[in-house]
Amino acid sequence: MLKIKIVRVAVILSILGATPSVFAQSKKVAVADSLHFAKLADRINGIVNRDPKAADSLAHIYFAEARKLNHDDYSGRGAALINSASLVQGDISKALTWYTVAQRYFKRSKNHLWTGYTNMNMGIALSGKYDFERGLPYILKSIKDFELARDNNMLASAYCTLSMSFHDFGNYEKGKQYAFLALETIKRSKDVKQFYQWQAYSALAINYDDNKEWDKAIKTHLEALKFANRTYIPYTYNNLGNTYKKKGQLNNALKYLNLSLSGSRASGNGYHLASVYGNIADVYRLQHNYQPAGKYIDSTLYYSRQSKSPEKLIDAYDFAYQLKNDTGDYKSAVTYLNLRTALKDSLLNADKAKIIYNYQEQYETKEKEKRIQQQQFEIAKRNYWLIMALAAFVLFCIGAYVLYRLYKNKQEKKLQEEILRQQEIEARALFEGEQSERIRIARDLHDGVGQMLSLVKMNLSAIDTKDAVTINTMDLLDKTIDEVRNVSHNLIPEELNFGIFRALENIADKVNSSGDTKMSIHISQELQSLTFEKQNELSIYRIVQEVVNNMIKHAGANRIDLSITRVNKSIIIALKDNGRGLAEDAIGSSKGIGWKNINARVHLLDGKINIRSEKLTGTQIEITLPEHGQ
Repeated sequence: MLKIKIVRVAVILSILGATPSVFAQSKKVAVADSLHFAKLADRINGIVNRDPKAADSLAHIYFAEARKLNHDDYSGRGAALINSASLVQGDISKALTWYTVAQRYFKRSKNHLWTGYTNMNMGIALSGKYDFERGLPYILKSIKDFELARDNNMLASAYCTLSMSFHDFGNYEKGKQYAFLALETIKRSKDVKQFYQWQAYSALAINYDDNKEWDKAIKTHLEALKFANRTYIPYTYNNLGNTYKKKGQLNNALKYLNLSLSGSRASGNGYHLASVYGNIADVYRLQHNYQPAGKYIDSTLYYSRQSKSPEKLIDAYDFAYQLKNDTGDYKSAVTYLNLRTALKDSLLNADKAKIIYNYQEQYETKEKEKRIQQQQFEIAKRNYWLIMALAAFVLFCIGAYVLYRLYKNKQEKKLQEEILRQQEIEARALFEGEQSERIRIARDLHDGVGQMLSLVKMNLSAIDTKDAVTINTMDLLDKTIDEVRNVSHNLIPEELNFGIFRALENIADKVNSSGDTKMSIHISQELQSLTFEKQNELSIYRIVQEVVNNMIKHAGANRIDLSITRVNKSIIIALKDNGRGLAEDAIGSSKGIGWKNINARVHLLDGKINIRSEKLTGTQIEITLPEHGQ
């Protein structure tokens, strides 16, 4: 995340080492000044968290001067700096405005790295307020940006951020998934920084912890400790202490939590201190050592409020509730439980809270108006509100019933879709099995029975003396061989042994040699080398054969054109005739077995069929098949 905090504007230029001339250039700025201007953005970026108000002021100056330079990248950085300063101050509305400005400039300058910074900032800020619905898409955008920028350090950090967002949302499996992606990214990088290794192992361990995989969590925390510097060692000690606490090893928990606290007091980080104090208080509570537990709870509540973190406040109220309940102070326990419940409900039901707030505002306004009215209207008013309440209740019941019916209809629709999908899978399996069986039987007839009959014929031919019985037997044998060949050909045409395109050309040759109808065929050159599965070849052959037969027999066509092309990874089979034609709805509603076979075969090949036909103008049939399905 961009870290934009600064000291006062009066001394900021001296801190950054900038001179007034840098900010007083015209649009014709020297290259040296331009490069120095780029460095200023990075230096402002590095000090944002110390004073966001001053950072905001300086960022506005930076942005204005960048506009004078007419430089999209620097203008985008200036807007991004204002965006980050606004986020630190909690002004989401202002941050969103400057986010849009930054994105517009970065889109033109193609600065993917800073685009990623800005997206991740927005995601972290919104997710930190439990607005996951808006926050997570920004973090996902930052991942794409860091990939484009080829910055594995920031890509790993974005994965870690997404991991922790899903953790806070309570989806620990997703949290682990993105932590593993961060570790994989780190392994691919040659120049990864230790901080990102610590961050990735910590994210994974924390998800293990809350998923109750405590042994894995401890092992992973110890791995993170190898990459932690002095700043982050206390964080890992706290995480280890928390896991040992949940595992019931309270002495180990207290050991690591005290180590964390001794290294954290000087940091002033309210979020971390709230976490450490809360864990220590809870360990003492579990040990029934209630006096020190109470002192640490006070510190937990103080730093939780200071951190302004909803997560830490919820934890603090929970720790306080547990302690007060265990010590018999039930009144205080209920108070903290109510605080925890109210805060959690407000975070997880933000839309509901907003509706309630608007309703209360309207109600208070009406109550003021009621007090102004004369006494004589009070009874009528009460009756009016009673009727309104009753009407609202009736409307609520109707609305609830409508929603219930919509839900039931949706579930029934899903069930029907699942049944249809299963039926389609079964039909496809049956069709493919039938095709395979046809191919097997055809080969058995041709290669087995056919060859045996041929051998019998050869043996009969070798007999020197041929009487009438022998001659009749040979005639019968010839007919049997022809019949076997016909059956085999009907199951799978011999032409397919030379490929589907040669088989289709053979159909055209037969049409041209058998009557008045002429058939042309054009196969795109790029398709000549394409191979198909045998089952799919047979289906395509039967589709074309059936369409051609219909055009000749039923449309009276004397001219048929067949073309096969490839368009956008699809194969287009187009057949056109000059016959009588039919109305499109007549074709679509045809009960003939031929059209049913055509539609079934196209559907089972995941294809589409488009028919354009009118009486006396001919028919054009276009069949689209996915190339990958062949």
